[in-house]
Amino acid sequence: MANIEIQSQTEQDNGWAYEVNLDNNGSQHQYSVTLSRSDYDKWSQGQLPPKNVVKAAFEFLLERESASSIMSKFDCSVIRRYFPDVDRELPKKF
Repeated sequence: MANIEIQSQTEQDNGWAYEVNLDNNGSQHQYSVTLSRSDYDKWSQGQLPPKNVVKAAFEFLLERESASSIMSKFDCSVIRRYFPDVDRELPKKF
């Protein structure tokens, strides 16, 4: 099981930016990720802190691809392009 750590959060005009560290069985990965307010609202309905949504997004991705396959810098909306079921499946993680 991967250990997902949200290292920092920066609030932006339209959402949040995060630095994420992932330890996957001793293999270290770092990511820069943004989350828009619209995706945050769609996935969590404002019920969780935004960083929890980012963590759930990584859990979702890791169920579908390896840590090394995840882009090192991305906006969470990009997940939809590769995994159209994210809007239905991600809220189930909360």
